[in-house]
Amino acid sequence: MGTHIDCIIPKEKEYSVEEIKQKLKSAYDRLKSEFLHLEEYGTFTKKVNENWWISYIPSENGNPEYITGEGDSFNIDIFKKVIHIGCIERFSSLYLNEKNVSAELFKIITELSKEFRTSDEILIGAGGFGETDLIMDMAFNENGDFEQLCGKMTELNGIPASDLTELKNRSWYLKK
Repeated sequence: MGTHIDCIIPKEKEYSVEEIKQKLKSAYDRLKSEFLHLEEYGTFTKKVNENWWISYIPSENGNPEYITGEGDSFNIDIFKKVIHIGCIERFSSLYLNEKNVSAELFKIITELSKEFRTSDEILIGAGGFGETDLIMDMAFNENGDFEQLCGKMTELNGIPASDLTELKNRSWYLKK
């Protein structure tokens, strides 16, 4: 289930490209051992470093403006009303303990998201087989907010998991 991981949080304020870089560096500095663990045991994470490229994408051809970036095996998109943090590791890496990265991966995702939120609200979904495609389109094209995206995820994928152990049977996790 899921070829990658999508994390969505409410956007609580506007960020400059420089602020985003600083927040991501701060998270990396705190989580260096977890990133190195992911490099060693993860399936797709290779050559971890603290370098993120971040770019402002202006509105053009009917598409809205947004900020996007990549670093290590993660990416970030700052949309009008939500922030997306993605990871190329398989969604199953969050709940299959035999992969030996579950705790570190969840910590990295939640700590990266904490850099951009004061609330506890976080949605983590299985990306790649359609579970999150529609909400990503809603976030980008329709300026969907966190509540709208959660509602659509429930409509499409049922009740969310309330902890990581439930992810074996569900394609998304929600904390509000």
